Amino acid sequence: MVDMAMFPALKPGVRNLPDTFNEAKLNTFSMLIFCAVWVAFVPAYVNSQGKYEDSVVVFVILASRCVVSSPIYSSSCRLQGQFHLNEMHKAGDVVLGGIFRIHFFSVFPDLSFTSEPPQPTCHGFDVVGFRMAETMAFAIDEINRNSNLLPNVTLGYSLYDNCFKLGIGFRAGLSAVSGQEERFILEDTCAGTPPVIGIVGDSSSTHSIAISSVLGLYRVPMVSHFATCSCLSDRQKFPSFFRTIPSDAFQVKAMIQIMKRFGWTWAGLLVSDDDYGLHAARSFQSDLAHSGGGCLAYLEVLPWGNDRDELRRIVDVMKKSTAHVVIVFAHESYMINLMEEVVRQNVTGLQWMASESWTAATALQTPDLMPYLAGTLGIAIRRGEIPGFREFLQQIRPDPHHNNSYGNNIVNQFWEFTFQCKFTPPPAGWVEAGGTLCNGKENLEDVETELFDVSNLRPAYNVYKAVYALAYALDDLLQCEPGRGPFSGHSCGNLKRLEPWQLVYYLEKVNFTTTFGDQVSFDENGDALAIYDVMNWLWLPDGTTEVQNVGEVKRSASKGEEFIIDEDKIFWNFESKKPPQSVCSESCPPGTRMARKKGEPVCCFDCIPCSEGEISNKTDAMGCTSCPEDFWSSPQRDHCVPKKTEFLSYHEPLGIGLTVACLLGTFMCAVVLGIFIYHRNTPIVSHAATCSCLSDRQKFPSFFRTIPSDAFQVVRQNVIGLQWMASEAWTAATVLQTPVFMPYLAGTLGIAIHRGEIPGFREFLLQTRPDLHHNSSYGNSIVNQFWEFTFQCRFAPPPTGWVEAGGPLCTGQEKLEEVETELLDISNLRLEYNVYKAVYALAYALDDMLQCEPGRGPFSGHSCGNLKELEPWQVVYYLEKVNFTTTFGDQVSFDENGDALPIYNIMNWLWLPDGKTKVQNVGEFKRSASRGAELTIDEEKIFWNFESKKPPRSVCSESCPPGTRMARKKGEPVCCFDCIPCSEGKISNKTDSMECTSCPEDFWSSPQRDHCVHKKTEFLSYHEPLGIGLTVASLLGTCMCAVVLGIFICHRSTPIVRANNSELSFQLLLSLKLCFLCSLLFIGRPRLWTCQLRHAAFGISFVLCVSCILVKTMVVLAVFKASKPGGGASLKWFGVLQQRGTVIILTLIQAAICTAWIVSASPTPYNNTQYHNDKIVYECAVGSTVGFAVLLGYIGSLASLSFLIAFISRNLPDSFNEAKLITFSMLIFCAVWVAFVPAYISSPGKYADAVEVFAILASAFGLLVALFGPKCYIILLRPERNTKKAIMGREIRT
Repeated sequence: MVDMAMFPALKPGVRNLPDTFNEAKLNTFSMLIFCAVWVAFVPAYVNSQGKYEDSVVVFVILASRCVVSSPIYSSSCRLQGQFHLNEMHKAGDVVLGGIFRIHFFSVFPDLSFTSEPPQPTCHGFDVVGFRMAETMAFAIDEINRNSNLLPNVTLGYSLYDNCFKLGIGFRAGLSAVSGQEERFILEDTCAGTPPVIGIVGDSSSTHSIAISSVLGLYRVPMVSHFATCSCLSDRQKFPSFFRTIPSDAFQVKAMIQIMKRFGWTWAGLLVSDDDYGLHAARSFQSDLAHSGGGCLAYLEVLPWGNDRDELRRIVDVMKKSTAHVVIVFAHESYMINLMEEVVRQNVTGLQWMASESWTAATALQTPDLMPYLAGTLGIAIRRGEIPGFREFLQQIRPDPHHNNSYGNNIVNQFWEFTFQCKFTPPPAGWVEAGGTLCNGKENLEDVETELFDVSNLRPAYNVYKAVYALAYALDDLLQCEPGRGPFSGHSCGNLKRLEPWQLVYYLEKVNFTTTFGDQVSFDENGDALAIYDVMNWLWLPDGTTEVQNVGEVKRSASKGEEFIIDEDKIFWNFESKKPPQSVCSESCPPGTRMARKKGEPVCCFDCIPCSEGEISNKTDAMGCTSCPEDFWSSPQRDHCVPKKTEFLSYHEPLGIGLTVACLLGTFMCAVVLGIFIYHRNTPIVSHAATCSCLSDRQKFPSFFRTIPSDAFQVVRQNVIGLQWMASEAWTAATVLQTPVFMPYLAGTLGIAIHRGEIPGFREFLLQTRPDLHHNSSYGNSIVNQFWEFTFQCRFAPPPTGWVEAGGPLCTGQEKLEEVETELLDISNLRLEYNVYKAVYALAYALDDMLQCEPGRGPFSGHSCGNLKELEPWQVVYYLEKVNFTTTFGDQVSFDENGDALPIYNIMNWLWLPDGKTKVQNVGEFKRSASRGAELTIDEEKIFWNFESKKPPRSVCSESCPPGTRMARKKGEPVCCFDCIPCSEGKISNKTDSMECTSCPEDFWSSPQRDHCVHKKTEFLSYHEPLGIGLTVASLLGTCMCAVVLGIFICHRSTPIVRANNSELSFQLLLSLKLCFLCSLLFIGRPRLWTCQLRHAAFGISFVLCVSCILVKTMVVLAVFKASKPGGGASLKWFGVLQQRGTVIILTLIQAAICTAWIVSASPTPYNNTQYHNDKIVYECAVGSTVGFAVLLGYIGSLASLSFLIAFISRNLPDSFNEAKLITFSMLIFCAVWVAFVPAYISSPGKYADAVEVFAILASAFGLLVALFGPKCYIILLRPERNTKKAIMGREIRT
């Protein structure tokens, strides 16, 4: 509370004392203004952020000091200080203000706060900025000459230079609304027009935000020609701000349209370190993500000033990036610094895109920079024409009498810059150094200056429209008919009592057309018509630059956004003379899928070919689709093709051969067909086939499945609760802690300001009392309003009807202890504790200053501050060094940025069984210089508002387990993805894997796809039934040969054994035994020696066998011929030696074939993975197919010859009947091996070996049984026929 005794001038009746004591009147008036300013300060300060808080504080301090610092016996007030600004003025009935950038750079003194801060200085004259200021002067002059617009009213102006600095721009804004006169005489009525009724400017978004946030409190209209930040469209924060340039929100959309047009999905973004750049970056990121049109390779903030290290780092990022497009939202001063580093590092090959702030910047269109910036595409403000403007500029003349004053020196500065001279008195040493003096008679037409270039008026044209908008609004206000006005009581505004907010009302309704044909009006946010030109920097052969118009982007209510561009006119600064490619990853063609690179933007991905059997038929497919069952992927994996069909064709040799055999077995096939037809309704029950097509009972009458159809697969969501997290703004909000909300908000976790305790505060609050004499004034009404709210009463005089309705009157004697009010709840002081510390910080700073010993102070001349001449900057000096501890034990000090120790409590909303709420402290988050950021939290104390009483799960997609990969959902955030199982042969062995890795050649994926396992091996093993059966058959055949051999040895003297060379019979039995045994080489895991030996042993054994049969057949034929008259000579060629030699020679030929085969292309073990991806089939590669064919061909030729001779000898007398047995055995042998060839070719893996073993065993058994079966039968069972007489008897009977 404020002690009213401190302000006697405010007590009733004092102000009515005689004039002798008129100090009371002055004090009353001054305190009224003081309180009004500070009451307005509170909402402005709360709604301002960052540096704008400081701006509001500065403004309010200046405004209030203007009142309270006045001399005690004076009817005027003195400004706290006067700003030395570059200005231009012209008197008028109504004055418009203007803030422009007329100098590029400024120098601020070192703010040590040990002496009164000197004024900043500006340098680097900007002719274009000066031309914009002159545009405003011309527009006002043109309006004053226009009898139809503001007749009988003369407009004046006060124009200021902001030197492209916020501090100077803010000084200009304060100067515009308060004036620069040192003393103001207060009239009795306090009536009149403010120094400036409206402001044109500022050109910077940051400046406009700061100035408008303060001027908006008083509804002073501000019409900017160049501030584009989208944040300025917020009517709650900037109610009196307008602009004649479109918002950045539209400029960002225009940039994205250009990127889409040329297919640029990968770009870098550079922004200035101000509100213009930072808000543009925020909008660009948001709109780019929403449009899905691309990604940012990098986002860098250009530093204030010429920070070489930071600029070098940024340019290094640009060089290393694969993005070839660079978008820059910054003013040209930032670009000048950046391009110096770009040139130094010689970074070429970039396509620059410029925002409107530097698209037309001539300072960048120099021969040094054009090799880098030529071809730039930029967004430009709409161009316009201003008739008569050039002639107006030619009439500019300086004022030689105002060179050293700050009243009208901008023209003089332009004159000195243009003619490189100085007005008198010149700077020290100027004349001595040969410098010339300005006389004001110089001719502007004799020099080359940008001032007269009015061919491309863009920002200047916006200035022109802004001035006319204010003028038309003022004209509409003055045209108002009394009694029909828009204000209270249907009143109108007038020049004598003109209020800025009245002008804002009419400004919102302005609608006019310029002489150039452009319509000017403002929407509900104060924004002008959204229209931009698209510009291109054309580098001409003579080295000059032309900024040409190549398109337009605009938005209208009827057609929406329109983008028109003439690509043929664009100059591309590349060898190809075509737009560059700027993508992080090339589009994935059909046949591939996108696999995002983890940790990189969504535009960066790899193109993974689809696996076999999967396809993608569109560009940038997120996943591959499996082909239907009867289809397979094409070689390009971009479409499904019917699987290749493989069948025995009538047109191939194998088919032709087998057709003959098939015709012989027609009857058997008919029988089998009948069986299949009879059992055609045998049911099929699938456990994994889900295709809905299988539900068609007409096509699949006997198909069943134990898995639901695809048509029934539905995802169910069961959202049972939310976990809320609160910012410090509502963590402790009791208005939300109600029984209605607690079922939803219970368990909330929030960040809260650190709690503190203030001893004696409750007792102080209990002493609060209303002021019964000031209920209607604005001096101390807040306490009265609290009293009325708390006790539900009204102070006298009450509102109309209050007493009649039964409402009580407040007496001021009510007791706070008797009511329940939050005011007295001091158990949870947080914001209040910060206020407490802030007041003590100021008090300690002031105390430190007053403790200063004269002569040992920190200010100039070792002086100290004192209360009589106290300056705010002196308090700032001590405030920076404050360091104290509160009674609660908290240390208070400020770092170099003015920030206190960052510390927050973590709170949890505990819902008690009785329905009440307790906000409990469950942790702390703080930052210290030694440990950095620290989070301490007691999870056991947290109340979770869920049935499980545990923290909820809150993820868009659950983590992908090993065996799957992440596949991002297109158009959704990166946290949303599907988990796709790895394909066969691929694995992922970690959670949230982006890719599946192929297993090594000899490995295959496990069933879970989370690790690689050795592939299963397959070969004809001794441990499997097939191998065991063949082994038994082989050994059985070997034993049978041994038995037969034993029988023949025992009965070797019998005629049936001795007939037809018994030696050949023994050789034949031995060779058959070898045939049976060689089949064992085909069983077991192939080794090098078994591969080499198996075919050699097989070939030699069978050749030995067939050779014996061949010789036997030939002997039978020779004996028969010898039995005839004159045939005895033929037997000499078939003696025992000849027979033995023939067998050996024929066998040696096969041995030679085998040797040549093994030496030239030896059979080797081979791990075959062609048959099954998940199996390794161990087999023997034949090495040389020709060798294998020659081996089989040689056996076949001998067998065929034996069969032919035996067939010829089949009708010999019974005494030579062995020919019949040989014929039958050779028939079996040839049939087996003819069937072997197709079976061997079509059998995969171990079954090829099984077929060959079967053929060996079948042919060997056939020879054994056919040749030796009948003989053994006679020897063992019919011995009476095993005599020479019996044999000869058959001959006689024959």
